[in-house]
Amino acid sequence: MVRFVSFVAAAAYLAASTEAFAPAPSQVRTQRLSNNVQIAPSHISSPTLLADMLTQTELPEKIYLPEDKESAKVLGGIKIGSRKLTVITGASSGLGLNCAVALSKTGRHFVVMAVRDVEKGKRVAQELGMPENSYVVMKLELGSLQSVRDFIFNLKAFKSARPLDNLICNAAVYK
Repeated sequence: MVRFVSFVAAAAYLAASTEAFAPAPSQVRTQRLSNNVQIAPSHISSPTLLADMLTQTELPEKIYLPEDKESAKVLGGIKIGSRKLTVITGASSGLGLNCAVALSKTGRHFVVMAVRDVEKGKRVAQELGMPENSYVVMKLELGSLQSVRDFIFNLKAFKSARPLDNLICNAAVYK
């Protein structure tokens, strides 16, 4: 919450500084935010100060590192065959895993398990008896835009010209 105090202050100022939403001068008062930080619109006097406040907010620490990048799996069209291509996010545990197992065992779906931990995904797929040529495990960390881009690149290289038939969004983003 502390990370976004300056952002909230800047947003409050921006809302108060527009003429359409500006309160009458008698209604302007100091706002108290969390951690007893007081913000009054009179303290923010210039647009550059506002821009500085917006750019100085703390960003979350890096979750997805370049060494976590996975190499693309190519020519998946041969493995997929005539089955439907299904991507399941969060498929290493819980509902996503059970859904991946059920779909792969029907024989009508080829499942791409988009998971945070590739080794865990492979291990649980083998433990639950998923047929070997009915799934592939790919890395996807939804908390990182670069990881999402890498996943899309890898998926396009894997599926080549085939369309994506089903997307099951099951993953959770948390720290």
